[in-house]
Amino acid sequence: MTMFHSLKVARIEPETAEAVAITFAVPDALRGQYRFRPGQHLTLKARLGDEELRRCYSICRSDNPGEICVAVKAIEGGRFSQYAVSDLAAGMSLEVMVPQGTFGYQPQPETSGNYLALAVGSGITPMLAIIGATLATEPQSSVTLVYGNRSSASMMFRQALADLKDRYPQRLQLIYLFSQERSDSELLSGRLDGAKLKQLGDHLLDVKGFDRTFICGRKA
Repeated sequence: MTMFHSLKVARIEPETAEAVAITFAVPDALRGQYRFRPGQHLTLKARLGDEELRRCYSICRSDNPGEICVAVKAIEGGRFSQYAVSDLAAGMSLEVMVPQGTFGYQPQPETSGNYLALAVGSGITPMLAIIGATLATEPQSSVTLVYGNRSSASMMFRQALADLKDRYPQRLQLIYLFSQERSDSELLSGRLDGAKLKQLGDHLLDVKGFDRTFICGRKA
């Protein structure tokens, strides 16, 4: 049975001008219920005026067993996302459903794999959880992330990805594409689509060498 619990917002961190990472404090008694498989999501519930709104957001990380974090990007006309980005504050509480969803990957210590992750915009949110957990749990595995955005300013989790790269320099490859920002390399300019992926495969990636591919984006 799916259940909501009232969780307090521990902190809110800006990721871009339009997006925030929201970390909830999970009480000791509920920690077992909020264990998650990387790639799963949380449903948040709030009453705004006379309307009850529910929205699903992917879990991006859980830095310790007493916390769980999602990212929210404000969208035009989105009442819940605008509220979460502009009005929600640390110390406030929201109704949060226990983790749900079938997308994702559960890393295993004995597994050795070469993984490709493709993300566009806010699609990086579940990828961050999958990449971080895989590199931490599977010491023989490696991950290549291809991440598309309009510009560097609109890129979520840039620092978190840089921290992962510093921690796993030989096992994590980061490839950033920008569709509305000039790059020194034409290969790294433009949208992440089928044509661009073919170009990357021709010049930069051994696409056939990957054991598993994860895809998340607006049209994934």
